[in-house]
Amino acid sequence: MKRNFIHYTMIFYKILHNNFLLLLQVNTQLWCSKFLIMKTILCLLLTCSSIISFAQRESPNNNTQFYNRTFEYDYVERKPVFVAGTDSLKRFYISHFNAFDSLVERCINKGDTAKYIRVYFDFIIDENGIPYSPEFSYIASSNKASSTSDKKLKYFNDLKSNFNDAVKTMIKKMPNWRPALQNNVRVKCNVRDYFQIWLGINPEH
Repeated sequence: MKRNFIHYTMIFYKILHNNFLLLLQVNTQLWCSKFLIMKTILCLLLTCSSIISFAQRESPNNNTQFYNRTFEYDYVERKPVFVAGTDSLKRFYISHFNAFDSLVERCINKGDTAKYIRVYFDFIIDENGIPYSPEFSYIASSNKASSTSDKKLKYFNDLKSNFNDAVKTMIKKMPNWRPALQNNVRVKCNVRDYFQIWLGINPEH
């Protein structure tokens, strides 16, 4: 856009310069000076109008640049929203994840009980709010539900493909979101999320 504006500005300058030289050359010819002056003014007005119109058409706040990338959830201006709310979203994850049997069995066999087990994954919300491109990340454990730290459980690495399939099935059934916005333009946004379950009798909060 900036290059186009400079280009048209140079055209404007050349027209102004050429017409100015023309006026100097015919300055002694009084009988046509008025006509040339009016012609020059009209030409300049039409050129200015064209440049302004082009600039407004080509640069709607440079919004189109945002369609060519995917924003990270933490850095997008207005984040995507699951319309039913956060609690409903967590319930959706749990009710549509179909790999709980292998998850719970492995945790019990490894002695990871009386803990919260977290399933981490990524997916993208497109400009229309449609979730796609899901990918399983890892399994972790935490002693408290509200804890921001947890321990990655490496003994699940051999089951990664199974959990990846489960995450794909889960996200495929997910309702549409309200898409993210950047400069009031709808954009793609990468969402990193997790859900957790308690393995034990009395959960810690």
